[in-house]
Amino acid sequence: MTKITMVTEAQARVGAVFKAIINPKCIKCQFYKVCAGTLRSGGRYEVKAIRRKAHMCPLLNEQMIVVEVEEMPVLLAVESKLAVEGLTFRYRMMRCEHRSCPQRSLCGNAYLTEGERVKVVAVHGKVACPENRTLSLAELLPLNL
Repeated sequence: MTKITMVTEAQARVGAVFKAIINPKCIKCQFYKVCAGTLRSGGRYEVKAIRRKAHMCPLLNEQMIVVEVEEMPVLLAVESKLAVEGLTFRYRMMRCEHRSCPQRSLCGNAYLTEGERVKVVAVHGKVACPENRTLSLAELLPLNL
């Protein structure tokens, strides 16, 4: 889904990818609802189109360009039975007690919220799990926001 937001001039090019880092001071800004307020903190976005409008950011003290962006999928391990391209389900973070597992970062993500609807957009194969779970690596696109 396309969203309208504002980015710096350096990021305002079609195909540019950025991670949304929202400063708490942004919330008080008059442009918040059309800038950082349309994005999910920590989310990765790709610029799809550039609009002809610009505004001065009072926090950064630089021109912000109005752009159209699309949220990018998150790469995570999911139960293999859910790793079906096109499938929509409610995300549940996996609980793992193996702190030394090299795959641990793929099993949970603070970016997604428990119960949030996600869509599987691609599957990249199996993931080895020390708890003997049957897991696959999948790209999940959040659908709620």
